[in-house]
Amino acid sequence: MLEVNIFDKRWYSIIENPESFILNIINASLKELRIDHYEPSVSIALADDNLLHQLNLKFRKIDKPTNVLSFQCEQLSNECDLGDIAISIDTIKKESSEYLIPIPAHVAHMLVHGLLHLLGYDHQEEDEEIIMRNLESKILISLGYNMCAI
Repeated sequence: MLEVNIFDKRWYSIIENPESFILNIINASLKELRIDHYEPSVSIALADDNLLHQLNLKFRKIDKPTNVLSFQCEQLSNECDLGDIAISIDTIKKESSEYLIPIPAHVAHMLVHGLLHLLGYDHQEEDEEIIMRNLESKILISLGYNMCAI
């Protein structure tokens, strides 16, 4: 089961139907990764810098907001609770403007990035980063996003 929680109403001003958009990105990503048959539960929080700052400080000991955070619950298996993804509208808008990335494309990228973290992918080491970026690119291209713009 996929669940979208909208904690900041400004999400409606940047994405026409945020819940539908998010569900489409996650479902398409699971399908592209060929793991949709597991039917994992994922909860997505569309939030702001305040909430992501609090979460980042509490769980990562980093005293600032960030664009996306992922909290893995279980390893991938049939109908598992894969975990939670939280995204900040404030940081997404700031980065989209700064890097000249369309907001929906940046949101899609952060969702895919967060989902890959839930699946155990990381980017701490260079070889891990290459694997993760290649998967992100493959998924985003399948969704119709030009990776040169992201």
